[in-house]
Amino acid sequence: MLIGRENLERLDAIILALMCKKMSQDEKQPELVREQAKKFLDEWIVLQDSEPPEKGNGKQFGAIEKQVADIKERMLDFLAPIAIF
Repeated sequence: MLIGRENLERLDAIILALMCKKMSQDEKQPELVREQAKKFLDEWIVLQDSEPPEKGNGKQFGAIEKQVADIKERMLDFLAPIAIF
């Protein structure tokens, strides 16, 4: 079943990361797909474990917001054409 990019775009980045986790563990998927999904999951974990921005530091918050938007876009590109069961 293909979910479609439009539907995936409505999801939060954390949900996409969880989908990548599922994909990385799905032995029905080709090894290269599982490896790429694991890389996205690992990248998401590192991003979430980073220091939170200090209160009132809009510049730092903006940088983190941009990183989240970037990984979300790349996860969308990765997940959109893949069948998810």
